[in-house]
This record gives sequence, structure tokens and C-alpha cells, in this order.
Amino acid sequence: MKIGVIGAGSWGTALAALLSEGTGETTLWAYEPEIAESITQKHRNIVYFPEDLLPARLKCSSDLGKVVDGADVLVNAVPSHLVRSVWENAEAFVKPTATLVNASKGFELSTGLRLSQVLLETLPDLPKEHLVTLSGPSFAREVLHHQPSTVVIAGTDKTIMEKIQHLFRRDWFLTYLNDDVIGVEVGGAVKNVIAVACGICEGMGLGFNTRAALITRGLYEMTKLGKAMGANPLTFAGLSGMGDLILTCTGDLSRNRTLGLRLGRGEKLEDILKDMKMVAEGVKTSKVVYDLILKYKINNPVCVEIYRMLYENKPPRQALKDLLAIDLKEELGGLL
Repeated sequence: MKIGVIGAGSWGTALAALLSEGTGETTLWAYEPEIAESITQKHRNIVYFPEDLLPARLKCSSDLGKVVDGADVLVNAVPSHLVRSVWENAEAFVKPTATLVNASKGFELSTGLRLSQVLLETLPDLPKEHLVTLSGPSFAREVLHHQPSTVVIAGTDKTIMEKIQHLFRRDWFLTYLNDDVIGVEVGGAVKNVIAVACGICEGMGLGFNTRAALITRGLYEMTKLGKAMGANPLTFAGLSGMGDLILTCTGDLSRNRTLGLRLGRGEKLEDILKDMKMVAEGVKTSKVVYDLILKYKINNPVCVEIYRMLYENKPPRQALKDLLAIDLKEELGGLL
């Protein structure tokens, strides 16, 4: 079996390392030639994991066509804003019988589409059932270090889902199945927005009560939006909803929480983004989530205030004050 992992950031590198420990041949595509060279020659990703030794079997190339051509399984691990352009370039090399695993999280900023929708638009000859989504609470560094982790694989064809489930399964990496692609992708995207908010509150010096409230109400708003988009509300009680939300809102390795933390301490968003090596998807996602809230005419005040802080320069303390002043209704209104 030939496997191609597209995107040599931290997540793509961790997944490629995992897959290379199984059967078949795994090749990672890196946009940066220096990363491809360092992995090939030194078995290290000099940008994202300079201190970690990668499996010797893992190959890497900066030639996209070479990595994609003839691959039986392809893994998308590029940031949301690059998905369309990368796969437009890869489309001519994708084997008609290939299975594509979307491991990226977020929405496309310009269209508001989920990433599986973007991939299906970009790859018109790929059968819909050949696309699955992998999501869940899984920091790349901990996956690379074989820390016990769990993810969910969502798709429309059980046979293909089970094939991917077994491909990724390790003693320390558990893979569950779910047929709710919409819910799994919405959860994986929106949790980054709530993580920014949790970081902001922590940066402002607020405590555990506030964080618990944000996570809980964030889960509610995530579920409410997902339901409006056609998802099963129960999905958000699982790995791609509650699980990923807790991890991203509390873990020190969370890029989105870290960005929020710096915002809460008074730094400017543009300065933080210039300083960050890896993408914090929550910033772009908050704009799409705001547009979706307006589209579906739902009341999600936490997500709205996060958007206003990020895109309208609303002071965090004023946003908090406005949230505390909202009219109270039924806790689970709109879900039951």
C-alpha cells in the first residue's frame, strides 16, 4: 500500500510518522524543500519537531505530484486556507480508487464550506464515499510521542471507514467510527473559537469557574450550530465535540488557547499572528462561524463576542460585561 500525507506541519508529520510504523510505504509532502531534505537526510522536521527523531522508514518530498501519484490512501493535513489550492494542484495525480482522509480542521474562509466539501469540489472524480474525516482530541506532539490518544473517523461508507480505522489503529492510538461527517467537522472547527475565548479569560486573570462556564456554553453553541447545519447533536458529546473542546481549551500545547492568552494580556492580534509559527485556526474560523450564525438565525452570544473581539477590536472586558448582561433562558433551549 502506498500512502501520501499532504502537509508537513506538526499534525501531518505526526500522522505520517504513525502511518510509517505500519505496513506499506508512507511519503510526506512538505511545501518547504528544507523540511523535505531534513526529514530525508536527518529524520527530523527541523521546523516543527527539531528535537524528535522520526521513523527511518518515513520518506519526504517537496514534489507534490510524486507523493500523490499512485497513492492508495491520501491524508490531507494542510491548513484550511490552503486546502483548495494544494488539492487543485494535486488533482491530476489522484488515483480514481484512492481513499482520502481529511485530517485538517476548520472552514474555508471565502465560502464557509466544511473542508470535506472543499475537497469534494476540488476532486470531482473522487467518489464521495472515498472521503473520510479524522478528528478528535489529539495534540500532534503527544501523538508523535505515542501518548495514548483517541480520535474518530467519520464517513458514509462503513467498509472504507473500517479500512481507515484499522490503518491508523495502534496500541496507543484508538480509532472510533461515526457516520455524522457534518457533526465531526463542525466540532473540530468550532472548538478552536471557544479555545481562543478561554485563553482570553485566562489572560485577563479570570479563574476556573469562568473557564468551565465558557467550555460548557461553548459546547452548547457548537451543538446548536451543528444541529442547524444538519448534524446529530449527540455527536458533540463525543471525541470531536466535547473531547476536542476540553483539550483545546485547557492544554498548554493549544495554539488557539495560547493566542487568546496573549490577547487577554493586552497584546495586539496582528503582532501575535506575526509571531506564531503555526496556524491558529480559531481566528479564521470565528469569522465563518459568525457568518453561519447569521445565516441560520441562531442566538450564539459567546461566538458572536469572540468574533467582535477578533474582528471589531472590542475590548475583552466589555465583551465579558455584555455576556454577563444577556437575558437568561432555558439552559438547553433550541436543542431539545
